[in-house]
Amino acid sequence: MPIDPQIEAMLAGAPAWPPVSTMPVDELRKNVRASSLAFPPLDVPLANIVDTAIEGPGGSIPLRIYTPQGEGPFPAIVYFHGGGWVVGDLDTQDMIARALAHGAQSVVVSVDYRLAPENPFPAAAEDAWAATLWTAAHAGDINADSGLIAVAGDSAGANLAAGVALRARDAGTPKLAAQVMFYGSGNYPSEETASSQEFANGPLLSREDVHYFWHQYLANPATDQHHPLASPIRAKSHAGLAPAYMGTAEVDPSRDDGERYAAKLEAAGVPVEMKRYAGMVHGFVSWIGMLPGAQQAMDDACAFLKKHYTIARV
Repeated sequence: MPIDPQIEAMLAGAPAWPPVSTMPVDELRKNVRASSLAFPPLDVPLANIVDTAIEGPGGSIPLRIYTPQGEGPFPAIVYFHGGGWVVGDLDTQDMIARALAHGAQSVVVSVDYRLAPENPFPAAAEDAWAATLWTAAHAGDINADSGLIAVAGDSAGANLAAGVALRARDAGTPKLAAQVMFYGSGNYPSEETASSQEFANGPLLSREDVHYFWHQYLANPATDQHHPLASPIRAKSHAGLAPAYMGTAEVDPSRDDGERYAAKLEAAGVPVEMKRYAGMVHGFVSWIGMLPGAQQAMDDACAFLKKHYTIARV
């Protein structure tokens, strides 16, 4: 399957990285952060961006709140960054949060959850849930509508969003209007898929990298992999979950994993929009502002959100 020519050109000009499993975690985080911050901030009009923090189950959870232009109250999106639960912060996926706030006309609450391996599962999932509950309880304080809350994430963040959607359904609150997942990871990779075999060597994310990140996140993979907050596809039921958008990259070892989860939701009667983006690679939405395919995926996700905000208002 051909990679998008613009991505090929971008990768050709980038220095080669050693396998992530060979780098100390601090060095990996430093390198990911440097590569993310090499690009200028996404230039979209917003009313303001405010950093704050809340008390979570394991201490302080930093948040960054993006407010669109207009009067409000706006829908709210609780957003979880990608990075294999090991790398990433409020800055590395700032461009996605900005794009969601502007494109979906929503207050975006971006969550700097605890990272593995220092804080293994379920630390990130617990922080994600705490941030979602805080957003619902404090919606009025951030010019948001407590009745219109969605969750979103990319890669590992999509996994966290899926887990929050399960918990919200089981708890009965907050009632989520939608869940948005970019190249989501719905299942511990206990078996090979067609995409994990075809794209075992990447680019950008290899099959070995996928296994490395999972084994950093799960302290006890043999048992933790069965927990639905780690592997949402293994939940006993998926009925009654929030409507779901799943955007996958064609050239990605984790593609089939995300698409299987979308199919599982659809089979349970959940409204699902699943789109595979031709020629795209894992992480491509982070190149919004430079890559037309990334803008298309963001436009699709924002249209999905707006559609389900309208349905939730009825």
